[in-house]
Amino acid sequence: MLFQQKKTTLRYITVFGILAAFSFMSTFFLSCERAQQIVPSKDIVASEESEGINGAATIKIGFIYSPSDPGTTRNGAELAVALANEAGGINTLPIELLIRDDKRDAALSVQHAEELIAAGVLAIVGPDYSVQAVEVGVVAQQHGIPMVTTYPTNPRASQNGDFSFMGAYIDPYQASMMVGFAMQELGAMTAAVLTETGGRYSEGLSATFIEGFTAQGGTIAVHQFYEAGATDFTEPLLAIAAVEPGVDVVFLPGLGSEFPLAVKQAKSADIGISAPFLGGDGWDRPDLVEIGGMAVEGSFFANHFSSGGELSDEARQFVTAYTARFGIAPDGPAALGYDSATIVIEAMRRTTDLTSAAIRAQIAATQDYSGATMLSHFDENRHAIKSLVINTVKDGKIQFYQFIAP
Repeated sequence: MLFQQKKTTLRYITVFGILAAFSFMSTFFLSCERAQQIVPSKDIVASEESEGINGAATIKIGFIYSPSDPGTTRNGAELAVALANEAGGINTLPIELLIRDDKRDAALSVQHAEELIAAGVLAIVGPDYSVQAVEVGVVAQQHGIPMVTTYPTNPRASQNGDFSFMGAYIDPYQASMMVGFAMQELGAMTAAVLTETGGRYSEGLSATFIEGFTAQGGTIAVHQFYEAGATDFTEPLLAIAAVEPGVDVVFLPGLGSEFPLAVKQAKSADIGISAPFLGGDGWDRPDLVEIGGMAVEGSFFANHFSSGGELSDEARQFVTAYTARFGIAPDGPAALGYDSATIVIEAMRRTTDLTSAAIRAQIAATQDYSGATMLSHFDENRHAIKSLVINTVKDGKIQFYQFIAP
């Protein structure tokens, strides 16, 4: 049964206390990593060497992203610029999106940021990952150029000063929401946790889940680990299966191809774990069911967006426009690319002088934004206080399960 928003607020009120209590863990967290294929756009908004649109004056926005992982952030940003230009641009001037591929390289991200600023961009959208975002944030702060990240969820992505903003929710928030979901929706009081050793994303989410679950009166019966690149999870899974009379849920905030393989093995006759598996946004990968098979049925994970969920009018318009342009429904990264670019564009439209300082002030003043996702506001750390969805795997497909308002 889906949560109603008021009911969600009441039942999850304690979870926000957890988030505040364990925010010190944020330094452990890395942004989610996963592979997705970028869908080429029908029209490139601005090429790598663009000098303007038909030689006319333009409002330049820089965009740094990582294809093909996640890649679709570019589709979302391009759509935001295209729609804005159809609506008259900014003060009748067209918007030019200067696009750079950072190849998941922090040094290259910094180089791109310097080049974009030299080219006259008034703001930067991206990068897609926290490691790159932290480094680009230093450049943005030095030059006084506002930056709104797309996919990073590590709270450190905005640490370098008041010109860095995060377009996605932070890792402690999604882990805390999964605590509330496990206990309130699934009635779980006993949990197992399976963590990738040395994976800072996995370790950080696990730490917040463990602290939150125990703070709410739950019991972590066993905490097991696996190595990156592992294909055999017999030892940690047998330790989980040995818990009597069994655990209510297994929290597995995994990345890469390992975690669906672990779930597949866990559900085999040799192991026989029947409890549902829970995860973070790292589970949002196109090959999840391909790798995990029927074993991932009935699993739940946090995500940024679902085109099949409870959509606002603005979100429906986004889905319609995106599908028409790219031929597929948008995913979470696409929604984040669209919203981060749109937030920058709307901030520019609210300024009177279009200086970077004025744009930064208007980004900070953003409230009650509704686009592909919903954003209440940016907090004092410039973290996005925004909506979250929980997806499930049903009938061999990733499907929407629940919407949680900001």
